[in-house]
Amino acid sequence: MTAARIGLVLGAGGPVGHAFHAGVVRALHESISWDARDAAVVVGTSAGAQVGALLRAGMSADDVAARASGRPLTAAGDAIAQHYTRPNHDTPRRKDGYKPSSPQYLKSVMRRPWSARLGPLVSALLPEGHVPMHTQASGLQRVFGDRWPVRHLWITAVHLESGSRVAFGAPGAPKTDVGTAVTCSGAVPGICQPVLVEDRRYVDGGMLSPTHLDLLGEEKLDLVIVSSPLSMFAPMRLLLRAEMKALAQRGVRTVAFEPKGPVLRAMGMNPMALWRSARVAHAAYEHARRDCLVMRPLRDAL
Repeated sequence: MTAARIGLVLGAGGPVGHAFHAGVVRALHESISWDARDAAVVVGTSAGAQVGALLRAGMSADDVAARASGRPLTAAGDAIAQHYTRPNHDTPRRKDGYKPSSPQYLKSVMRRPWSARLGPLVSALLPEGHVPMHTQASGLQRVFGDRWPVRHLWITAVHLESGSRVAFGAPGAPKTDVGTAVTCSGAVPGICQPVLVEDRRYVDGGMLSPTHLDLLGEEKLDLVIVSSPLSMFAPMRLLLRAEMKALAQRGVRTVAFEPKGPVLRAMGMNPMALWRSARVAHAAYEHARRDCLVMRPLRDAL
């Protein structure tokens, strides 16, 4: 019997979203014996790019969850985790007054206002962030070097000057290393410094879509599993529904793990609340474990 080809989409969501993903992948492994490292393709955005990179580096679902929960890791997991660092948000802010980060994009919108998209417009209007991303990039570079994983890993980001999307690792994307791609995807506008790839500046992929699920519309997959922490906000849930419907029209089945009930209470309303991580990882695990029992497409595929 041929193994099912499963796609895994890990959406944006800050440190709280990172912990949500950790709980979901642990539940998938323990409830239905599916190892997220076996995904045929992983699409990661912002926090999801970080978790996707850890999985592609070989970190197990239990170690991903242990790390988010503050529990001890296995030796193999710790060998990877020791190189992963979060950006230092204590970096002093510059005091050089307000200046939009991308006058070029703003000028293009003035010439063609119908082409404007909210996320890229906000990114261009905000001043350039002050938090450097190079420490996180160099840590992942020690794990991957300059090679890309053999199994597909697509990491989304937004080109600051044009507002266009890039999925690093996907066919036709600019060449870069995993560490740089992950930091591009997580460079929150107004907070983090944009990240350079081939002299082009990139910011958080979540500014265009919380999941970029549409990237998998042309892939031959039996199922796509979506972990969407930003579905905590109603507009993001509606956007995900639209993307899932578009894939369904192409014959691609999807299942989505979204925060509800006790998970929402654990997450709060601030995706950047790192201190909530352990609570969120546990709540997401418990909720996703119950979801696994009732998701018919998930059980059929696996």
